Amino acid sequence: MPQDLLAGQQARFRLLGPPGYAERRDALDALAELLARRGELVELIATDFGGRAAREIEILELCPLHSELRYARRHLRGWMRSRPAATTWPFWPARARLVPRPLGVVGIIGAWNYPLLLTVLPMIGALAAGNSLMLKMPRLVPRTGAWLQRELEALFGRERVAVLNGGAELSKIFPTLDFDHLVFSGSTRTGRVVARAAARNLVPVTLSLSGKTPAVVAPGYPLAKAARRIMAGKLLNAGQTCIAPDYVLVPEGLVDSFVEAAAATASALYPGLVARGDYTRIPSSMLYARLDALLEDARRQGARIRVINPLGEPCTVENGVFAPVLVSNVTEQAKLMQEEIFGPILPVLPYADDAAAAALVARHPDPLALYVFDEDRARARRTVSGLRAGGASINDTLFHVAQPGLPFGGIGGSGIGQYRGEHGFRRFSHYQGVFEQSRWTATDWVRPPYGSRAKLLMRLVLGRKRGPG
Repeated sequence: MPQDLLAGQQARFRLLGPPGYAERRDALDALAELLARRGELVELIATDFGGRAAREIEILELCPLHSELRYARRHLRGWMRSRPAATTWPFWPARARLVPRPLGVVGIIGAWNYPLLLTVLPMIGALAAGNSLMLKMPRLVPRTGAWLQRELEALFGRERVAVLNGGAELSKIFPTLDFDHLVFSGSTRTGRVVARAAARNLVPVTLSLSGKTPAVVAPGYPLAKAARRIMAGKLLNAGQTCIAPDYVLVPEGLVDSFVEAAAATASALYPGLVARGDYTRIPSSMLYARLDALLEDARRQGARIRVINPLGEPCTVENGVFAPVLVSNVTEQAKLMQEEIFGPILPVLPYADDAAAAALVARHPDPLALYVFDEDRARARRTVSGLRAGGASINDTLFHVAQPGLPFGGIGGSGIGQYRGEHGFRRFSHYQGVFEQSRWTATDWVRPPYGSRAKLLMRLVLGRKRGPG
């Protein structure tokens, strides 16, 4: 039972105490060696998806994890050091310090769209901080989940790292467990369910959700360059990326030109959707049908639909290939603009000026990412600072999450909390404040019975008493 497994991990943690530097470094080294078995991992993930390019898996899942591990191992000793904290003068020469302590047992709910990255990435920060872990793998990737369960539990022992695979009942139970922290990546709707379940036990959460991620193209920015970078970010993993551009805003009069440039880019990136194997599949008939329904709703409301399928190959629910689609003349009332798309469909909308673009973005839930394309760097930075988003890239997409020194996380409707690098270490640590009293201290003056020394000290701290009495 998950409850018994958690109780065992918590009891072990209390008995043995927090692991030291050597044990944490060894854990990160062992994880790096496991992830070096890339051939196995690529085959597992590609099979679970029904088709996903090996290079894409390596670039999007394995490379960020190896980068994160190198960064964590290089900085771990410094992160673990206690740090002096200020003491106010009446307490001198006493000292204060902040000591990072592990939280205990961290629960992680993985996401099917990046089954390795979004499970192991927070795991790295939690291990560096000295925690034990329980991981719940998503049902859509059973082979990857089974491999991680076998290999991680053999590597660390189930009492340190446990991996759970299961159906609806496990999904219901897991967020109700009394973890010391819970991490979830997924939809905003499910994130609310997870947060409510965790709140019953006062379990703090880190939620990486979605929102509607915009790409804003400023006047004067080369459309072909913007289209190339936006479509590259959009079509990786067939748009099944929480930080993929969800819609594009271009200056009025340029919608058709952008659509043409984006269509040309998509054809160049993926000249064959089915036979070549570079284009990722939609791994569920239910997800495929949802994308179809979003397009049909937009079509009924008068939207123009541009399907990109250079070879005219059959793209069906049976083979899981959903061709890239550009949508123009779409209203904000369409479901495409009300929900996160999470697929290879990209609405393109016009805007009149900067204020109109900002107002449109603000009418949607706070996005997990924001992309601004502008050759005027100062204006681009003003745009980024004026819009709420979890993270941002200027003149490109996705790459801000490839930086271990930058935190990853949302704001408002796109999530709670951040991790990556030192931000992850801090997220999964409790910074214990420690006060060390000196041999001589003026605090003896403020203990009863109060006398002249207490009166003198209060006059120094609070100032001379004014007014009656």
